[in-house]
Amino acid sequence: MVSFTIAPAKQIDDLEPTLTRHGYDANSLAEQFNAKPAEIKLWFRGQLDPVRVRELHSQMRDAGLPL
Repeated sequence: MVSFTIAPAKQIDDLEPTLTRHGYDANSLAEQFNAKPAEIKLWFRGQLDPVRVRELHSQMRDAGLPL
């Protein structure tokens, strides 16, 4: 018997693909917004603390990023 799991694909309009299309990756976002790359990756996966998400989102929105 063979079994496998299908991982959900990232949607084209998810946060990470949207920012990537505009030239932002985890490292560049971390550098620009005083965060650690690991924080940005956690945010992309929906695992970052909600308070920190609000802080980063606010900073990025103020900077004009396509959120």
